[in-house]
Amino acid sequence: MFGWLATHLAHVCPRAAGIAVERRWLRITPRRLARCLPAVGCVLYLPCATQASRSGIEPGLLVMRRELAPLLQVCWLVAASAIGSDGPHEWLECRASDGSLRARLHLLPDSDYLGWDAMLAAGAPVSIVGRHSMDDANIEAAHLLDFRCSAMAGLGVLDAVPALRVSALGGEIAQNIARAEGLMLA
Repeated sequence: MFGWLATHLAHVCPRAAGIAVERRWLRITPRRLARCLPAVGCVLYLPCATQASRSGIEPGLLVMRRELAPLLQVCWLVAASAIGSDGPHEWLECRASDGSLRARLHLLPDSDYLGWDAMLAAGAPVSIVGRHSMDDANIEAAHLLDFRCSAMAGLGVLDAVPALRVSALGGEIAQNIARAEGLMLA
């Protein structure tokens, strides 16, 4: 039983050891990311503790919720995927210019896969320069969200609402990922 549990948790927790995770680095601006997120639909959003620094924040983009603030510093998307005993798992690590993790987005059965692929296509593929730690996460919450992006007085505005329609499978996957991070879904 413990062997199954350890293997199963390794598949839902991207930081767990013993699982082969493939990663691709993509260069993206916060504004471009904000424009792409609404097309993805329902995702599991895991923000890191917000940083007090305003450095690296793209001008002209606002967020309507405090927990979306980490997305203002994203310069890199790390597209990660793994195949586990319970199927494939895909997520995005949203990283700042220094490579530090700001948030993770997990693809769910309820997500729009074409929107996810379009978001990946919006980033410019790059080869990794330097060394970045993959175990630097300080995840503070877990939310099932649908993102919204609009314009107001010439500024981009990123917002999100709680996902209203989540399948039983999508909810279970989100619960397992949140539990593996030591969190409850908000």
